[in-house]
Amino acid sequence: MDVGLSSEQLSLRDTVRDILRTECPPDAARQAMSDPERWRNLWKTVVDLGWTELAAPDAGDYGPVELAVVLEECGAAIAPIPLLTSVGLAAGALRTTGLNAVLTTIAGGAVATLAVHTRGSRLPGAPMTLRQGRLRGRAVAVPNLPRAELIVTLAKSDADPEDVVAAVVRCGDGVTVLAGESTDPAQPVADVEIDAEPLAIAPVDVESALAAPLVATAADLVGVASAALRRSVEHAKTRRQFGTPIGAFQGIKHALADNHVSLERARSLTYAAAARLADADTAPADAWTAAAMAKAAAGDAAANCARTAVQVHGALGQTWEHDVHLYVRRAWQGGAALGDSRALYHEVGRRFAGGAG
Repeated sequence: MDVGLSSEQLSLRDTVRDILRTECPPDAARQAMSDPERWRNLWKTVVDLGWTELAAPDAGDYGPVELAVVLEECGAAIAPIPLLTSVGLAAGALRTTGLNAVLTTIAGGAVATLAVHTRGSRLPGAPMTLRQGRLRGRAVAVPNLPRAELIVTLAKSDADPEDVVAAVVRCGDGVTVLAGESTDPAQPVADVEIDAEPLAIAPVDVESALAAPLVATAADLVGVASAALRRSVEHAKTRRQFGTPIGAFQGIKHALADNHVSLERARSLTYAAAARLADADTAPADAWTAAAMAKAAAGDAAANCARTAVQVHGALGQTWEHDVHLYVRRAWQGGAALGDSRALYHEVGRRFAGGAG
């Protein structure tokens, strides 16, 4: 399998990077933490540029790898927009369901999110039940829920609890948003209670539904890790102590080298997992395993790079005015989404040991 980016994909990356550099400076995330409407202008730009069309059921030559390229750059820019939740999570969970009308709506710019966490569970699943055509249940930590128009969730059927469907509801009657505190207010999360008739439902394999969202989240975290590491390296080159750049000191030099290895491992796993998604011959279990490993590695890389950035910047990195905490918040919140690293590694190991037995 060739997981290197093609010239077209590299061109896409550079174009997205240039646009975000102009339209989304780090201060945009800071402003979005206090201004709940700050994201809208940037979102309109993103929709007008056609980035949301990556959710379309027929996106032409653009697939999971291209989406990973775009989401990595959005993560690096800590862009306060719901592109990950709409195109990566919600549309990702629906990619194998045939619900093309919903995917087309998301591709047109409708903000959507994915609700798959139950209280007390570290891994995603089916938090809802579908009984007599009505969707009921509660999901926690739903990303960008306060901004969403559509909610995609997984539900167990009343006919057979082993059967799972993907269900779509519109925010409004029968949908109650329970506000809560977010680690990253620029990307607000909230709980939701649903007692409503779904707009659309389709049978789904849980592993198939979760693989694409896991890869999308991993790509975002790879971008966060990359940007945090780059900021650390730049500071280590210019900040001097005892007449020497602090990057020359072993404690910093070795930490940054470890971060680089962690980042490249996560990036390789993420693009390999995206390539598996793009391969129609990949079994759902194999796609899920690759996606889970990528998400776990990316969560660790983002957390480690953000933590090191705080340490490298010293007292400066502890202040509200500096940008480092923006990366820390994104890394923490993204790392917990769809399963933290330890939970995902444990689940992969459990499945492997069970299969070996």
